[in-house]
Amino acid sequence: MRELRRYDIALLCFEWRVLIGKVMKLNLPNKITILRIILIPFFVGLLLAENVTTRLDVVFFARILAFLFFVVAALTDMIDGYLARRYHLVTNFGKLMDPLADKLLTMSAFVAFVELDLSEKRPIFPAWAIIVILAREFLVTGLRALALERGRIIQADYLGKHKTISQLVGIGIVLAGLCLRDYLRWKHAEMLPLAERFLSITFLLILFVIVALTIASGIQYLWKNRDIISE
Repeated sequence: MRELRRYDIALLCFEWRVLIGKVMKLNLPNKITILRIILIPFFVGLLLAENVTTRLDVVFFARILAFLFFVVAALTDMIDGYLARRYHLVTNFGKLMDPLADKLLTMSAFVAFVELDLSEKRPIFPAWAIIVILAREFLVTGLRALALERGRIIQADYLGKHKTISQLVGIGIVLAGLCLRDYLRWKHAEMLPLAERFLSITFLLILFVIVALTIASGIQYLWKNRDIISE
């Protein structure tokens, strides 16, 4: 049994060495894309800090860190794309993984927003809206997989990029709003009801823009690549 465990550990170490070796061979933009994916678990863990503690000061500082992690991850989305285009480092791996990393980041935030409450028993975003967003993302991902089987790579188009930007900016505003709410809840509870009403309206407007662009870009993807579906 001990020999078997040693063999499993050795095999696991070898697989990790191979994986790290492959990552190290990637060009700089692709490494930045991988970094964005690595940041996601830390971002989600900090965002959901109130699941493990009721201390308002700890929750507030965790939300601040979550906001900073998200900003860094969002900036890597612009940096890797710029470097890839500027220095002609565009690869098939990057074309595939860059939008996937964006989806992982934004979907993680959206799912967390369903769990988090803005006020008592009122989630930041309703579940139905996140289902619509997730359905679009799975649909486009499936379409990309079909295209890949036929030797085609579907890159993000103009409307798709605007959808991603709206999601990143919208999530950033929501996170900043949560930081403000948590600070008031910690230091100035008397101002909390007014702040929650203001944030509720703001978040609703953000959700409307995000859902509208998500649906529109999904329809555009389907229409532009309808030949893949019809085959």
